[in-house]
Amino acid sequence: MNILIVSFEDERWGVIRLVKPLTEAGFAVAALCPAGDALTQTRYLCRRYALDSVKNSRRIELALAEALRDWKPAFVIPGDERAVVFLHVLVRRAKTGERLALDAHSLATLMNSLGDFDHYDTLLMKSETVALARQCGMRTPEGGSAVSAEDAVRLAERIGCPVYLKQSFSWAGRGVIRCHTPAEVASAFASLQPRHQNPLYTAARRLLRRDWYPVSTRVDVQQSVDGFPAFYAALAWKGKMLAGFAGFVERASSANGPSCVVRLGAHEEMASASCALIAAAGATGFIGFDFMIEHATGKAFLLECNLRPVQATHLGSRIGVNLCEALADAIRGVPTPHPPPKREETVALFPQEWRRDPVGLADFRGFVDAPLDDPALLARMTGGKPLSATFGAEGADQFNARD
Repeated sequence: MNILIVSFEDERWGVIRLVKPLTEAGFAVAALCPAGDALTQTRYLCRRYALDSVKNSRRIELALAEALRDWKPAFVIPGDERAVVFLHVLVRRAKTGERLALDAHSLATLMNSLGDFDHYDTLLMKSETVALARQCGMRTPEGGSAVSAEDAVRLAERIGCPVYLKQSFSWAGRGVIRCHTPAEVASAFASLQPRHQNPLYTAARRLLRRDWYPVSTRVDVQQSVDGFPAFYAALAWKGKMLAGFAGFVERASSANGPSCVVRLGAHEEMASASCALIAAAGATGFIGFDFMIEHATGKAFLLECNLRPVQATHLGSRIGVNLCEALADAIRGVPTPHPPPKREETVALFPQEWRRDPVGLADFRGFVDAPLDDPALLARMTGGKPLSATFGAEGADQFNARD
C-alpha cells in the first residue's frame, strides 16, 4: 500500500516522524514537498516528488497530479495547514465542475482521504470548530467572533480580561495574542488584520494564481482558561474515531509555542469530545484536538482542531495505541476501533526540548524521542551539532535504556 504525504512547510516534525511508523505498518511512503524540506532526510521515505512552488496553484496542481498518477497512493496525508487548505480548494473546484489536472482515480483518492466535503471549514477554522463543539454540548471557553476593534473590546469586557485574540485560521501559536486590558485588545485586533487590503493586491494574487490561500479570516475573542494545555491525537475514518490517545503538555518552548515535553496516556473527557467532533464532521485521517485542562476542576475545554498529524502522533505505539496500524486496517477494509491506552509515558520531543535546553535534557527522567536510527534526519534536526553534551559518550540509546 502506498501513501503520499503533501508538505508545503519545512520542519513539520509531526508528519516527518510519522514516516517510520507508517513504513512499519506496511506502507510505502512518498512525499510531494520542496527540495529542502527536512522530510526528504528521513531514510524511511521511498520517493520524493518535486514541489518547486508552494504559492502558484497551477504549478502545485500539476506537481500533485504527476505524483498521484505515478505513485498511485491508497491515501493522501497533508503535512501542514497550507497543504490542507490547498487540497480542500482542489476538491471544491472539482465539485463546481472545473476541470482539473488530476485524473478521476487520483481525485477520488484525494476526496476519500479528506473526509466530508461539507465540513472542510468546520474543523479548519477555529471559530467553526468551537461553534460545532458547542452545538454538540461540549465545554469551550467563553467567547465569540469580532468584526471590529470596538466589537472585540465589548466581547473582552463581557468575558473579563485576560482574553486571547485568535485568527480563525492560524497554527503553531501564530495569530494568537494574550491581552490583559481593553487597550491591548484593540491593538491586537488591529495587528491581526490583513496587511494588504488594496484591490490591486487582490487582483495580483488572482493573476499569479496565489488567491487560494486565505489571508483574511475571523478574529475570535476567547476566555483565558486557568489551566494547562493538552491534546488528543486520533485516527478518524469516515466519521468514526478508530484510535486515539491523550497528551498533557508539561513543558513548552514558549507561551504559545510548540510542546517540548508531554505526558502521554488516556483521558476520558478528551476522548469523548474528539469522538463526537469526528462523528459530527465526518472526519477522515490523522487529526488532533487542542484542549485546556482547568486547574481548579480538571475539566477539559476544547480550543481547536488540527487536520494533520500533530507532534506526538507517531508516539502512540509507545503506550499501546498505534494510529498507523489503525489506518492500515481501515484501508484494507477492516476498520477496527482500538482500545484506549492502558499506561502512561513522559516524552521529551526532539528536537524541540533539545533546542530549548540541550544540556538540561541530560537530567530528563523519561524517553527522549531522538531519531537515532535515522542519521541524516538527526543531523538535520541538530544542525550537525554533536549530542555528547546532552547524552554523554555512550549516546542517547543508552540514555533511554537507563533505569
